Amino acid sequence: MNMSCRAWVLVLLASVAQRGVAQSVKGSALDRSKAPSIGAAPTFTVPTWTVDTLSNGVRLVVVEKHDLPIVSLSIHFNGGADQLGTKLGVTGFLGAMLREGTTSRSADQLNNDLALLGTAVSFGVGNENGSAGFSSLSRTFDQTAAIMMDMMLHSTFPAASLERLRTQSLAAYARGQDVVGQIAAQITPALLYGNQPYGKVANDADLKAVTRDDVANLAKQFFVPVNATAYIVGDMTRAQAKSKLESAFKVWPASGTKLAVTYPTAPLPAPTTIYLVDMPNKPQSELVLSRTIVPEYSPDMAKVDVMNAIMGGMFQSRLNSNIREVHGYSYGFNSRTFWLKGPGSQRAQGAVTREKTDSSLIEAMKEIRGMTGGIPVTADELTAAKNSLTLSLPSRVQSVGGISGVVSRIVDEHLPKDWWAQYIAAVNATTSTDVADVTKKYMDPDHLVILIVGDGVKIADAVKATGIAPIVKLDKAGKKIP
Repeated sequence: MNMSCRAWVLVLLASVAQRGVAQSVKGSALDRSKAPSIGAAPTFTVPTWTVDTLSNGVRLVVVEKHDLPIVSLSIHFNGGADQLGTKLGVTGFLGAMLREGTTSRSADQLNNDLALLGTAVSFGVGNENGSAGFSSLSRTFDQTAAIMMDMMLHSTFPAASLERLRTQSLAAYARGQDVVGQIAAQITPALLYGNQPYGKVANDADLKAVTRDDVANLAKQFFVPVNATAYIVGDMTRAQAKSKLESAFKVWPASGTKLAVTYPTAPLPAPTTIYLVDMPNKPQSELVLSRTIVPEYSPDMAKVDVMNAIMGGMFQSRLNSNIREVHGYSYGFNSRTFWLKGPGSQRAQGAVTREKTDSSLIEAMKEIRGMTGGIPVTADELTAAKNSLTLSLPSRVQSVGGISGVVSRIVDEHLPKDWWAQYIAAVNATTSTDVADVTKKYMDPDHLVILIVGDGVKIADAVKATGIAPIVKLDKAGKKIP
């Protein structure tokens, strides 16, 4: 068929399809002048689970889900870098170094073996906890688990690989030194927590100081059975899961002692202060307004989540609607709650155009102050916030990974089995007065840490003229400039 004939056939087929659609719409009973009715909200039901203890001390949690031949294994470790006293920067290398080869497999062999199984193994160590895991087909679970244990226990941590990864990390760090948002992220923790572990962020000197032995020792300290809980979710029975992990964990005998976990207390809030970091010629300023808050799972947790959604957690939130939609000072200005086992933090943040840095600060403070009671949240705002927090929950239990996350939250934290139901009830019971109260507690406009990173020469005078708070100048490392 030549090109002109083929083009004619395509036109003919398109014409027939359009007539079919038109006839279908014409004969339809659907009234397109009215919006369709909203159906009932999906229900959120937490799946049931079982708990066993394996011979090496690992706690095993199993959730059966047999609709697809897929299984997820996630091992959660209690405690993290803060509890182990690990040098800054080491945790960032561990996950990558575990992929660099074992005593029986090179890095290429690891990649090839996992690719042939159609899966990947992930590792992560944070300040307070860590994990290792994968998702695989039921029939390839044993092989994947064997590779994961090989990586976890028999990695060789080649010095040459560390140097390659270090070069990459230092290059990324150097690039970040020219980004206002990255500088803000590095400085904010120290402003909130001081010299506490929560306030420390690795810098280039820390990255340069990490040795191959530091990484290897962290793996030995961290991957201890007595501090681990293994979650299996998917197409596997309780008995099968127990048998398969007993087999996989033969190479991981009981050892070590249970990690003693402690967390710091929040420093007392100081009067609102503006910290200014000068980065000349930047067209935008990064603006951060923050405070420390209570630990996760405290009685105010649900109320804080509702407050955050209204303040800046949703697209239609007060901060974003004002600073982005009404004034056009930013592409997006939001807020986020950083929940921790110790004192967390609440932060309102966004990149704003340089010439409107002072105006953005004024508007952000206005919105935060309004939420303390001056401009009470409306019924519509409450409904939108509650829906955003609760109506998305059913989607979490549609996948093996999502189910693992929902169940592990309860088991890891030793929460009541009906914690999710309690949380949803607490969210839905939150009132306008509750939102005002927690805003006063945790984002009191008179006790905020305000950080601005931008062109100091062009914005300092205007920011000072707002009269919001005294200004303290910092360098990019967060040190005060006389």
